[in-house]
Amino acid sequence: MPKILIVDDETIFRKGLRSMISAMDQDWEVVGEARDGYEALDMLQTLQPEVLLTDIRMPRMDGIQLQQVARERFPDLLCVVISGYDDFTYVRQSLRQGAKDYVMKPIERDELARVLGEMKRKLANKAQRDSKAIAPKEDYLIRQHVSEHLIAGFLRGSMHESELQLLQKIGVDFTHPYYMCIVIKMDKSSVGRDRFKRADPSLFHLYIQQFAQEILNRRAKAFCFVMSDTDVVGLLNLPHPSAMDHIAEAAETIRKQIKSLSNLTVTIGMGQPAEGIRQIPRTYNEAEIALLYRLIVGGDKVLDYAQTAAGRAVQTGMKKWSWEALEQSINEGRPEETSRRVETVITDLCRQAKNPEAVHQQVCKLLIHYYELALELGISKRWLGEKDIRSVLVDVCSLSARDELIEACRTLLTRLTECIGGGTAPFESGPIDKSLRFIERHFDQPVTLKEVADAVYLNPAYFSTLFKQRTGKSFIEKLTEIRVEAAKKRLAFTGDKIAVIAEKTGFANIRHFNRVFKKETGVTPKDFRDRIRSSHEPER
Repeated sequence: MPKILIVDDETIFRKGLRSMISAMDQDWEVVGEARDGYEALDMLQTLQPEVLLTDIRMPRMDGIQLQQVARERFPDLLCVVISGYDDFTYVRQSLRQGAKDYVMKPIERDELARVLGEMKRKLANKAQRDSKAIAPKEDYLIRQHVSEHLIAGFLRGSMHESELQLLQKIGVDFTHPYYMCIVIKMDKSSVGRDRFKRADPSLFHLYIQQFAQEILNRRAKAFCFVMSDTDVVGLLNLPHPSAMDHIAEAAETIRKQIKSLSNLTVTIGMGQPAEGIRQIPRTYNEAEIALLYRLIVGGDKVLDYAQTAAGRAVQTGMKKWSWEALEQSINEGRPEETSRRVETVITDLCRQAKNPEAVHQQVCKLLIHYYELALELGISKRWLGEKDIRSVLVDVCSLSARDELIEACRTLLTRLTECIGGGTAPFESGPIDKSLRFIERHFDQPVTLKEVADAVYLNPAYFSTLFKQRTGKSFIEKLTEIRVEAAKKRLAFTGDKIAVIAEKTGFANIRHFNRVFKKETGVTPKDFRDRIRSSHEPER
């Protein structure tokens, strides 16, 4: 059964056309209705109709622009345009863009039946040709669309390892154990309102996607595609987490060269390397969160999630602003206390900040922090409902009155506290989970309890107590455990000297390393390595 998508900005016309098609020919399935070209592009991607029936005159993206983009993305799509009698110039333009037919308003049943019959004939002929052979260009486009669909599924966490075999068959071969996402967003301000209106926004993103693919291919196995009307996503397959350094360099090259060659600027969010396909949604979410910091630090940058999460990318030039008491009430699920503390926290912030921009920067930072926590706990939808975190941040940044800002933050954070307190999972462990990930990323450095507490926005004394309650170990005990486990792996699987291993796993010197290692394992590092090697020697 062939599928058809109807596009028109008048609801009554769309409904009437759907009813007319269903009544006259039940072979057709009307799979959706769109109000303009932007909605239609999303539906074309998800619904994959064979025929597009579109009005020419529509707001935002009209039928001519829609055809231009659809011809690039969906070359097999048959397009029929709808026009008034006074718009025949546009009809001729549509036919030059590849439209297969047209109907005039008001649509007559006989004329619509003729057009639908002609489309069925074209689809039947195409199916017959395809059964014999697929042209190389068509084959490439089919593989591209299938790959985009599968990889979008990986980003959402809705695909399985068996899909990798299908990707491999169509030429996308991910054989390395680590994955990493980058998200590229065009800075609309760099285009200029007039230029953006004149051009098709989707063409900008296709340009960015092709440019990014070419550069990333030099550094890693990569697949780039236009994820939405605003984002280009790159999924990279890496042999080792350290390969991220090359991707950071590539991202900076993408940013600089796009700016140099096209006078556009882009902001790029980078997630952290993740092991296995099940962790792909994590690195994708991290890249998206890193991008949110564009509201704080501005565009035309490469934003690394690890740096933004640690607060190193956000410098406001004001005294340290603390929300530890607020953090405690939220994590412990006490909405009434959260409501009271929001007013104190925002009032203190407004008194300390040098200008309104600093206030908005810190509030955005706070809300991004809690959005990340909500994602980890699986309650982001319950917290924000249908709202998008970007629109929440934009709304907050539009507030200029202190009482309005307090009320907006109170509503948001009280609701979050209720979601945490009303759940069954141990939600208050969120900051501790984050602190453990921080330690695992930085154990090879002289990391301190205060540094980790600052990274999760907790008072060091409270953090120390909470950490012991949640993990059963003190901060130092846990840090030592992680360092010793890392040292064991290096002793077993590398030929590095013991002094080098001590340095690479965060120990001050080899004497300290020897003492701590023996205390934790009962043997010296040298004895541990000798035992491992002797146990793997073949018997004679």
